[in-house]
Amino acid sequence: MYSNFITPPDFVDEEKHSVTIIEATTQEIEILYNIARNSTEDYNIYLYRKEMNNHSWLKKAIEKSSSTIVNFDRWKDLEIFKYDNILYYGQGLVVSPAQKIDSLLDYFNMRKV
Repeated sequence: MYSNFITPPDFVDEEKHSVTIIEATTQEIEILYNIARNSTEDYNIYLYRKEMNNHSWLKKAIEKSSSTIVNFDRWKDLEIFKYDNILYYGQGLVVSPAQKIDSLLDYFNMRKV
């Protein structure tokens, strides 16, 4: 069992729970690695940062994922909130159907329930 961490320009077609994460910090990615390594569930985790500058890849990753998690402190582009599968964390509040969570890790903790 293993999880995939994917960045542009790659995609995988493995039947795993897929999630896109936008603007995670280095520390959060390290924690995600440990979560994935110790989880009984395998993931396709698409990682994106604005300096990757590949909006078509990001759009496709979001469409392939059941959820997209945005670090709102580092990503202020509100266009992302047009998608139905958005969760976000950080300071501020977005008026949209997006769900606010306390941290990136909340998503993975919710999946354990």
